[in-house]
Amino acid sequence: MPGDRGAERVLDFFGTVVRVRCGPADAVDLDFFFGPHRAPGGARPRYRVELAAGEGGFLRSLLAKDDAPKSFRLCAEPGGDLIEERRFTRWSSVPSPLPPFRALRDTVVTVQATVLVGAGRCVAFFGAPHSGKTSLGLVLLARGWALASDQLLVVERATGAARPYLTPTGVRGRTLAAMREGALAGLEQRRSFCTVSGEVVLARPEGLGAVVPVGRRLRPVHLVAVRRAGAPVPPTLEPGGPVPRVWPAGAWSWLGGTLATDRARSLLTLPAEGGEEAGANLVEEYFGA
Repeated sequence: MPGDRGAERVLDFFGTVVRVRCGPADAVDLDFFFGPHRAPGGARPRYRVELAAGEGGFLRSLLAKDDAPKSFRLCAEPGGDLIEERRFTRWSSVPSPLPPFRALRDTVVTVQATVLVGAGRCVAFFGAPHSGKTSLGLVLLARGWALASDQLLVVERATGAARPYLTPTGVRGRTLAAMREGALAGLEQRRSFCTVSGEVVLARPEGLGAVVPVGRRLRPVHLVAVRRAGAPVPPTLEPGGPVPRVWPAGAWSWLGGTLATDRARSLLTLPAEGGEEAGANLVEEYFGA
């Protein structure tokens, strides 16, 4: 398969060090996507990931959602024993090689969520796609909250603590239109396209507000389900939200023990469109910011 693996990056995901071998284009993109997760010099990798694609690179091909052939290999280090190898064109259901969650299933539990810290609390917003999690997080970020992740709540099995996962923030729709000439101007960006929401602009969260250092451990966790109402109604926030979808499957009972005893799960209902500012007011009042 075409693709030069002449470059290398060493990344630290939640205490697990991964060596990535790739081409020059992917090395630049790895700095953009995972810059805060660069491992310190002398770190000893536990796994190795090899990326291969055409001239544009593995990551650029994923963003473009093109049909270029791509592959990755996940191996253990130092012996190099093969754990997984995939060849594909479109992403589909192929698991992400970075972080190598296939190898981390006994180490962490994850929930798709936007995670922020404010007033001494770690709050994870989860819900269906386009429910307003990211736009709500951006409002809180502008109010002085710190972002721990725009993608995943990652909780260590060993400690029950949440770990920051600082990948780029995806901005779309009305929020993108409002921020394009403001907060996003001058920031390094990548672009993709979603069939539902249209253009998506990715930007490093450090350029948008405060972030939680990747070495921090956060606990306890408060889960807030975010949903859209079918009508233009005022936002509401109430206790007793639904259980999120957890990976690995069946790990909810374990994750439940890491939650805050006070308001462990809540439900935030936003109007059919907008309402993030009013929703953020409710969150700050509810959690005592």
